[in-house]
Amino acid sequence: MDSLVLNQSLEIYGQSLVAICRLPTRTSEALNLLKKGWSSVVVLDANELPQGLFSARCLLNWQDESDSCTFVAPAIALENIDLEPLPSISLSMTVADFLQRISQYRHSAETWALVDSDGKFAGVLEVSVLLRAIIKTEQTDQSAMASLLLPLIYQLPLPVRVSDQNGAIVGMNSSWRNSLYDLSPRSGAQNHTISGDASGDFVAPEDAHQLLQTQIPETHQFCTTDGQSFTWQVVNVPLQGSLQGLELSIAYDISAQKNLAQELSGLSRLKDEFLTCINHELKTPLTSVIGIASLLSNNTFGELNDRQSRYVKMIHQSGRQLVSIIDNIFDLAKAEAGQLELYSETVSVKDVCLKSIQQVRKLVQQDSAISRNYNFEEGWELDINLDIDPTIQTISADETRLQQMLVNLLSNAFKFSVLPSGLVGDLPHSSPKIGITVRWWEGWLALTVWDQGIGIPEEKQCLVFQKFQQMENVLTRRFEGTGSSLLLTRHLARLHGGDITFVSQVDVGSQFTILLPPEPTNSDQQTLSNNGVRSRLVLIVETSSEVVDWLRTTLGDLDYQVVIARSGTEALEKARRLQPCLILLSPDLPMLSGWDVLALLKGDPITQHIRMVMMKRADEPRITVHQADGILLKPIKAAELHVFLPHSLTIPKPLKFLYLNHNLDDTVINLLQDLGHCLLEADDLPQCEVLSKIWQPDLFLLDGDRQLLLTYLETISQLEMFADLPILIITRASVVEIDWLKNRFAGLSLHECAGLSLEELDTNRAETLLVLHQSIAKAIYLRNSHLLANTVNIGNI
Repeated sequence: MDSLVLNQSLEIYGQSLVAICRLPTRTSEALNLLKKGWSSVVVLDANELPQGLFSARCLLNWQDESDSCTFVAPAIALENIDLEPLPSISLSMTVADFLQRISQYRHSAETWALVDSDGKFAGVLEVSVLLRAIIKTEQTDQSAMASLLLPLIYQLPLPVRVSDQNGAIVGMNSSWRNSLYDLSPRSGAQNHTISGDASGDFVAPEDAHQLLQTQIPETHQFCTTDGQSFTWQVVNVPLQGSLQGLELSIAYDISAQKNLAQELSGLSRLKDEFLTCINHELKTPLTSVIGIASLLSNNTFGELNDRQSRYVKMIHQSGRQLVSIIDNIFDLAKAEAGQLELYSETVSVKDVCLKSIQQVRKLVQQDSAISRNYNFEEGWELDINLDIDPTIQTISADETRLQQMLVNLLSNAFKFSVLPSGLVGDLPHSSPKIGITVRWWEGWLALTVWDQGIGIPEEKQCLVFQKFQQMENVLTRRFEGTGSSLLLTRHLARLHGGDITFVSQVDVGSQFTILLPPEPTNSDQQTLSNNGVRSRLVLIVETSSEVVDWLRTTLGDLDYQVVIARSGTEALEKARRLQPCLILLSPDLPMLSGWDVLALLKGDPITQHIRMVMMKRADEPRITVHQADGILLKPIKAAELHVFLPHSLTIPKPLKFLYLNHNLDDTVINLLQDLGHCLLEADDLPQCEVLSKIWQPDLFLLDGDRQLLLTYLETISQLEMFADLPILIITRASVVEIDWLKNRFAGLSLHECAGLSLEELDTNRAETLLVLHQSIAKAIYLRNSHLLANTVNIGNI
């Protein structure tokens, strides 16, 4: 018999989940527990000391002498019943000592009470269960490492089990045994600690036998007779190395999470039902109000005086505005619940824009707030500029929803482009300057609605796409609305596979741009198509308008397109959806910090390939461990920004560079690390050859004067590993000397890093990084071109 099993304590095989009654109490309470499915009940005294077992057999001797058919047991005190014996044993006793003890008695009890050092009840031990467990353990082929693993799992608080590849149990701790092991349809109950006033038993599922053999992760739910629910999730982890062939199963009690999810689901359903009810119960009477007001305004029931006509018109307009608000809220709720469907078709971009402009003009003319707050000239009509690229004809989209997005943006543009008439005296207002511009934008169709209005303050810009936010003060704002139109517009844009971005300056105006794919596509196809084409789209994640404006201007001059995100969650969405070529991240963001966004994006296979640069102030604490491809210090300089922009010679990141530890200057090593590359250090050229076979480096770095380079290259030319590996000579050799070396060693791929100056690195660090980056890119590009040419030639042969 395995000494490991014999040395285990009885606590591992004990069951603490049992039915309990405490003295003094009536037999009726114990009977109630038996009716719920328990085969026996442990009886304890007031000091938690075990007194015996109560079962149905205990009632056979309790019959009324005058009437043998009448039981009086329910009225009898439990301490007066002849209980079945329940001998006590210390839970710290080993299995070997226990087996030796029961072997000394011819008639030993089947069930024992486990007690602690004070003699108080801790659980029960069934001898048959212990013997079955020992037999199963003996029959299981355990390795030496498995024997070392078992004592560890016995100490874990979570239910844990180890099984072999055939499903046979190698070992389990007491938590697993008590919670998950002893389930069977035969008993229909799981041991559970209860007192006289507590709840009842577990009802085991029909597939309880298969619980230990289930594939993970899988959830198992058990219900008690009083309606309580317990949910366990079992996670199986195949072990590796010397433990290969064994499987570790860990169970988690997720009852609270399951109940919370059900509550949230119920709340969501109630919200949907409420909105549906509101949509019906409010719009039905509003339809009547609008209809009657329309009949009155048309003098259907007789002439109205000027005052009556004005009031009827206000009723009609207010009713239509309320219907529009209800529709927006209802659409927003459906979009958030994923129930809003699009009906895509090929539509004319120009026609949709013209219809949107006409609809906005009509809404402005009908809006009573306009006439109250503004003094426009007689016969005034809103002028909206439309500028469409002639090459843009059609787009695949839901025409109704696309028009809804444009109307929402145009309405906002008008509202925040004019001032109340009281601010400019009695002079008539000039028409606000707003418009729509439609352009191709790095493979996207960009519909930009612009205005020259009051703009959005910097502190308010991060709230633009939050629910029910108004840029105006609630008490002083001049226009009705819930602030949900922009959030709904973003939902609609994302349903089309696109997104929305904006820039704004106070007293200058705002530009809201809807980015849509020309053809409907899923996110995976979108990512593949964008990765296949070199994009010039840059995502700026920043809350400072000053920094955003400078970056937009600088990048615009370099022919880059810019998308703005002002919060961490917005950055995650736009990075995944738009797949920019570069992300400029600020650490200070609402909701999620820039470092959190960086970690999430670098951990996502869809976005981890994107170059990401952190923009931080010099006085901010330095983060030494991060996944950024670079750091830009504020205020940012154009030359430093240029280092991280994609160039015509694009190279993958990070590259693996091999060098000799005594040959390369520490300053150069630091520069290469700043560029995000991986450096492999070798003691000599033979070690370089070994590292090359393992790591497959992309470039070999070499430094020195002409004589030193000549010495190295003589040896290198004899090594097979350098046949296709480019060699970048860093600093000391002149261009003339490198040209001489190239002619001398024509079989090697030698490249120079011309113009690299390390003397004034503090003031010219950005320019130095740029020179180094371009030299690396050129060497890799020429190497790749050479390999591609050889591949083509082989194919032609």
